[in-house]
Amino acid sequence: MLGDRRMGMVVNMTHASSSTAEAVDLVLKAIVRRPELDNGTGGFHVSRPHSGAEIHFEGSALLDAALFIRRNASAHLQSLSVDDLQQMLVKFMGDEMDLFRFDWWSLPDNASLADHVTAEERAELVSAMGRSPIFAPPQILFLYPVTIANVAAPFRSDHFFLIPPRELPPELARWYDADEVMPEKHPPTPMHVGMALTDVSCWLGVRAPVGETALRMRNAILGALALLPHPMERYTFSMRAVPPGYMSFGSTATYHSGAAATPALSEKLVLGPADRGWMETLARLLTSDNGGDVKALLALQYFYRSWVRDAATRVGPLCGALDALFGDQNAATQAMVDAVGSHLGSSFDAARARRLAKLRAGVIHGGAPNIYEASVYHRYYVDYRQDPIRDLEIATASCLRTTIFGDGMVERSHTHADLIRQTTGRIV
Repeated sequence: MLGDRRMGMVVNMTHASSSTAEAVDLVLKAIVRRPELDNGTGGFHVSRPHSGAEIHFEGSALLDAALFIRRNASAHLQSLSVDDLQQMLVKFMGDEMDLFRFDWWSLPDNASLADHVTAEERAELVSAMGRSPIFAPPQILFLYPVTIANVAAPFRSDHFFLIPPRELPPELARWYDADEVMPEKHPPTPMHVGMALTDVSCWLGVRAPVGETALRMRNAILGALALLPHPMERYTFSMRAVPPGYMSFGSTATYHSGAAATPALSEKLVLGPADRGWMETLARLLTSDNGGDVKALLALQYFYRSWVRDAATRVGPLCGALDALFGDQNAATQAMVDAVGSHLGSSFDAARARRLAKLRAGVIHGGAPNIYEASVYHRYYVDYRQDPIRDLEIATASCLRTTIFGDGMVERSHTHADLIRQTTGRIV
C-alpha cells in the first residue's frame, strides 16, 4: 500500500511538472510587445531601474492559458472566476519579469515573448510558477467571528477549528504577540484607530488557499451548525448585534468587510464533547474527493443559505439541499419524495411527501416568484393544516442530519421545553 501511494505521488509530481511547463508556454505566447490594439488585448507596464518596457497580454491567448491552468493546476483554482485567474497570471508575470535578461527595447512590435526567451529563462519561469500559488496552494488562515455559540469543548482539525476566545492567541502567534490580541473582540488584532469592536463568543477558523474556498468551507461548517437547534428555535432570531466581516492571515493580517457569518439566533448553542463526532465527520468530508461526500458538502452549503429570516426565500435552498444530497437529474421530484418519506416515517406518507416536493416546482420551475402565491402552498395548508415551509425545513434538516452525520449529530432539545410543558402542557 505504501508503495502504491509513493507511486501515485511520483505520477502526480510528473504530471504537475508537465502541466506547469505547458502553462508557462501558453502564458508566454499570450505576451506581445506593443501590439496593434484591439478589443481582445490588455496590457501592463513593467518598470525597471533606468528602463522600462510596455508589454501586453493578447486577450484570447491569455484566456486559453487561464482555461488550461484551471483544468490542470491546483484544484483550488476552480473556486475562482476565470477573470480572477487571468488577473493572477498577469500579476505572476509582472512579479517574475526580472527573470528575463534580454533588451526589452529590441523586441519587435507584435512579437510573442515565447519566441525570445532562452531555455534557461523558461526553466526558471517554470520553476517559479511551480512554487507560486497557482500550482502550490498556500494555506491561509481565515477567521470568522461567531456570537451564537459557546464552545465548551474546543475542536481542531487540519482545515478548521471552533474554539473559545481565550484559545485564540496561540493561533495568531505567527503574526502577533499574545498581548496584542484581543480574543473576545472582533477584529481581534490591531486595526485603525476608532474602528468599532464587537463581542465574540467563539471563533471559527478555516485554513484554505483562497478566500472563495474558505467561504464555501465556512458555509458548510455553519450549515452543519444550523442543523443543531430545535426546529422551533432554528429560525427564531433576535435583534442582537452579530459582527460583520472577517480576517485573513497570509503574509499579512487583513480585515475584510462583509455580511455577518450567522443570523442573530435568539438562543445560544453550546458545543460540547458530544459534538466531536459530527465535527470529525465534517473534517473528513472537507478533504474528501468521494462523490457522495462532495454532495454532502453541497447540501450543507445549501442549508446554510436557507438560514435566513425571510421564510419565503428558504424554499429554494432547502430544495437545493435535498437535490444535492439525493437528486436524480432524470427524476428530481421522485428522489426528493423518496428521501423525505424514508427519513420521516409515518408522519410523511408518500402522498404528503409528494405534495411537499411540489414546493420545489413552485419556486424552481416558474410556479411563482413568491411561494405564497403558488397554488401548492395554499393546497398544502388545506390538506394538512400545517405550514409547508416549516414542514420542508423539518424534513430537510432531518434528512441531512441522518444521512450525513448518522448518530454523530443529535438535534438539541428546545431551550425552554420544561417551561412550555408546564405552562401549556405541550411537549416540544
